[in-house]
Amino acid sequence: MIIDWHTHVYPPEEQAQPFWKGRCPMTIDNVLRAMDQTGIDITVISNPYHELAHAEPEEQLRRVRRQNEYIAEECERHPDRILGFATGVPCGGEAFVRETERALTELGLKGVIAMSSIKGAYPDDAAAEPFFALIADLDVPVMIHPPAVAFGEERLRDYRLASSVGRPADNSLALSRLIVTGIFEKFPTLKLVGSHLGGGICEIIGRMDYAYELQDEAYFLGSYEPMMIAHPPSHYLKQIYLDCTSYHAPAVRCAIDTVGADHVLFGTDAPPLTVLKPRGLALIEELDIDEDDKRMILYENAASLLKLN
Repeated sequence: MIIDWHTHVYPPEEQAQPFWKGRCPMTIDNVLRAMDQTGIDITVISNPYHELAHAEPEEQLRRVRRQNEYIAEECERHPDRILGFATGVPCGGEAFVRETERALTELGLKGVIAMSSIKGAYPDDAAAEPFFALIADLDVPVMIHPPAVAFGEERLRDYRLASSVGRPADNSLALSRLIVTGIFEKFPTLKLVGSHLGGGICEIIGRMDYAYELQDEAYFLGSYEPMMIAHPPSHYLKQIYLDCTSYHAPAVRCAIDTVGADHVLFGTDAPPLTVLKPRGLALIEELDIDEDDKRMILYENAASLLKLN
């Protein structure tokens, strides 16, 4: 059995936007076709909804409600093949928290996807605490996914650097801030997932640890005050799940070495680019790890988070 944790789908009205020139890749038909071609059994569909960065709160809420309802409709149409995540806005306020609750408890969605930042708001902001309290209380996973462009936009417009560098950097920043501001001290049972291997957080966690350990000695690097964690950042990183969308086998091996195969999830981020689905599967199949670890990554970890067992 194989579960693809990371696939995006838009509702029909978004697919019809002029931007897509009549060929939007993020359709349920493309998802099902790619599953048939690669032998994937179950796909989790979601939409972090980059366009929310260009909308006012009332319009954001309308779009989120419609997106959640559409995802639920597709899950109902394909109950044996498709599971869905709600789109969440952690810092959006009470109306967005209640919409997330509706999507999970009434529409039957299995988890939540949320952008690592929207208009400069990050999920470690105090405004996001009610959102995470709900997620922890309902015991569902929440995946942090980067926006289209975040900080440093003025240097990321060329050579697709916004996608290849900017997005993972924003994701890593969001997860890093969640760790050091004590998200797991507040919500120790939180099921937090970083998309795209957490944006490379496994490669910088040693630097975060030494910054934590040196503290006053390294005053010139910045402060850890107020101290909100009781252990080095790597202790908390091991509590985070990472989806393996990365296109680079050494990066996946680094994640496995850092958080363990039991905290890595198979994901392809395809659609939008369905050609990446067989490549993502081949990457895991070709890793020099034992079959038990592969089985955890391809199915068992996701099945546990989604309560399929």
